[in-house]
Amino acid sequence: MQYLIDFGNSRLKWSIWDGRALLDQGTIDPVALESGLRGLEWPQIDAVYLCSVADPDLTHAVAVYCDSLSSPQCQTLEVDLSQLPAWFSLGTTLPEQIGKDRVMAMLGAFAENTSYCVIDAGTACTIDYVTSGEHLGGYIVPGLALSRSSLTLQTARIGEVADRLYSAKLEPGRNTQQAVEHGIRMSLVAVCQRAIQHAPTALEAVVITGGDSQWLSGHLSGPVTVRENLVFEGIRRFSAGL
Repeated sequence: MQYLIDFGNSRLKWSIWDGRALLDQGTIDPVALESGLRGLEWPQIDAVYLCSVADPDLTHAVAVYCDSLSSPQCQTLEVDLSQLPAWFSLGTTLPEQIGKDRVMAMLGAFAENTSYCVIDAGTACTIDYVTSGEHLGGYIVPGLALSRSSLTLQTARIGEVADRLYSAKLEPGRNTQQAVEHGIRMSLVAVCQRAIQHAPTALEAVVITGGDSQWLSGHLSGPVTVRENLVFEGIRRFSAGL
């Protein structure tokens, strides 16, 4: 069995896999990394694959914790973008200039001889294009939570904005908070829809993942599907070299 770890800017997500089956998953707050990892099941783990865009010191600490908690036979390996499988290429994108989680999501969505777009609607919303296994570039914009936070911090009179104010119709808000909530949602939908419609090549698939994926998919048109564990699927493919 394997632990696959996706360590982002706001939390650590883990999953445990037996062969190709997902057995369990969860999250750990970065302020409680050691205790959170210690609470996981370790005796039967054969390998740990770590994909991290977090602070290098925290990433190193996670690798050390995993080594100390697992058996001597268990290897803890970090995703290295210089060792991508032969069927996938970053093209002219430099490995040090792109997040590993973005690349793993692209690997997870890979289909041979297919042009597709991956949208990861998380803290930041990333949009990436792939054609025949080659990355063609992408976009990064603030996600919903980041947009809310930015407006709250920078505009004193807005006050706290909560997602409970959301109406699926995205009609003009009747108060400041609803106007902000609908505005940031409409902005994200508009960016993603334009990215789909003006892709560098005709898209056969649009794969959406991330915390806001279910909501976002309902507002987009095109060949859209949601795959919540896309980054983990990519790490699995990377680890297997499939």
